[in-house]
Amino acid sequence: MKAKLLISIVVIIYACNPISHKRENENNINNQEIITQTIYKRGIINTLTIPDNINYSYSFYLPNDSLSKYPIFILLDPHAKGTFVVSLYQQLAEKYNVILLSSNYIRNSMPQIQIEQILDAILKDISKFLPIDTNRIYIGGFSGMARAVYNLISNSTRYKGAVAIGAGANFQIPWKDSTFCLIQMCGFKDMNFHEVFESNQIIKNVSYLYMAFYYDDIHQWPIDTIMEFAWINFFPNKSNISHFIKSYYNFAKNIPLRDAWKKTLLLSGLRYSCYHLKYYEYPFNEINNYLNKIESKNSLKQLQNILKTERKEMEEFSKNFIEKDSLWWKKTISHYLQIKNKTNLSPYDYKDIRIANYIGLLAYYYTKDALNQNRMDLAKKFLSIYSQIEPFNSDMLYFWSIYYAKLNKYTNSIDSLSKAIKFGFSDKLMIQNELSFNNIRDSVRFLDIVNKIK
Repeated sequence: MKAKLLISIVVIIYACNPISHKRENENNINNQEIITQTIYKRGIINTLTIPDNINYSYSFYLPNDSLSKYPIFILLDPHAKGTFVVSLYQQLAEKYNVILLSSNYIRNSMPQIQIEQILDAILKDISKFLPIDTNRIYIGGFSGMARAVYNLISNSTRYKGAVAIGAGANFQIPWKDSTFCLIQMCGFKDMNFHEVFESNQIIKNVSYLYMAFYYDDIHQWPIDTIMEFAWINFFPNKSNISHFIKSYYNFAKNIPLRDAWKKTLLLSGLRYSCYHLKYYEYPFNEINNYLNKIESKNSLKQLQNILKTERKEMEEFSKNFIEKDSLWWKKTISHYLQIKNKTNLSPYDYKDIRIANYIGLLAYYYTKDALNQNRMDLAKKFLSIYSQIEPFNSDMLYFWSIYYAKLNKYTNSIDSLSKAIKFGFSDKLMIQNELSFNNIRDSVRFLDIVNKIK
C-alpha cells in the first residue's frame, strides 16, 4: 500500500438558459449584481455564462477606450478563480487597451481536450458581441495551468504569444514562427524555480523570443507591476517599454553583490525583452556590459550548483515522506521555518525556502492521496506535517474538513471548512462534489458557509 501511495504521488507531481452577467465592483470582487439582460459594460468586470453550457462561466474586463478591434489576453487559474485573476490585472488591461479574460470553470486536472473545447466555446461566445482581433489572441496560466498552456501552444496556431507562471515545460517547446513570444515567469522562492530555470535554459535555444523573467516571490500570481513584463512584450508601446526597462534596471542596480545571481537573472530577462522589442536605447548597453562581467557569469554558475543540490534534496524528501516519523518532521520543519523568517537571505537560504515550500507541495499531494484511499492514519500524519509547514494554507484546512467528515466528526469538519474559506478556499464545485460531506450537506451551518463563496 505504501508503494502504491508513493507511486501515485510521483506521477501526480511530475507530471439553455439566458446569458447571465455578473457585474463586479472593482474594489470588492465579491460584491456582485446579477443582470439578467444580455449586456456588458466597459471599465468593470463582467461575468457571463455560455447559453449552451451554463457551467462554462468566464469573466472579462473591457477597456473604456473604443477600438475597432481588441487583442485578447486569456489567463487560466488552477482553481478556476477567473474573476479574481481578472481583478488582479484589470488596470493593465485598461492601460494597454486589451480585453482580459479568465475562465471560472477550467481548472487543474482537467483533460487537455476539455480545456481546448471550453476555450473554443468561450471565444466563440465572446466574439458574438465584442470586436476580437483573432490574429492577436494570447494565453497564459499559473502553476498547473502553466503546464496546460505549454500543451495548448504546442498543439495550436491560434495563439500569438503565451506566458507560463510557476511551472516549467517537461518537453521541448517547438519553434512557432518569427513573432511568437513565450515568457516563463517564476519567483525566487517558488518551489518550482529550479524546473522553470532549467526548462528555460533549454527552450531559449529554440528562439530568443522564449524568455524568462524572475522576481522575488513565492508560488502565486505575480503582482501587476511584475506581470507587466508580459504585457509590454505582447502589446508594446514605446513609452511603456522605456519606463518599464528603466525602472527595473534602476531596481537591479541596487541589488547587493551577495545577490548577484538575482541581478543577473533580472537583467537577462530585460535584455531578451530589448531584443524582442528592438529597444536599444539606455540602458541596453549597460545591461549588456554587466551580463558580460565575470561576477555575473560566476553568479550564474553558483546558482546552477545550488540548484543541483536542491534537486537532490527534493528527491530525498519525496522518497522519505512516508518513512520519516513525526519527531523527525517536527525537527526538520522547525529548521526550515527559521530560514523562512530570516530577512537577509543568502543564495542557500533561498534554496531552503524553496525546499520548505516543496514540502508543503508534497504534503498536499500525499494528504490528498491518503484521503482518497481512506488511509486515515497516513492522512493524519501528512496533515500534521502540512499544518506545521503551512499553518494558514486554505487547502490544508479543507483537507482537515474532509478528514473529520470521514471520521463522522461533523462539527470539527464544518469548523475546518469555515477556516478554509476564511483563508481563501473558494472552489465551490469541489465542495459540492465531495462525497464526504453528504451527511452534512443539508445542515444550515454548512449551507451558510458554502454560500459565502461567490
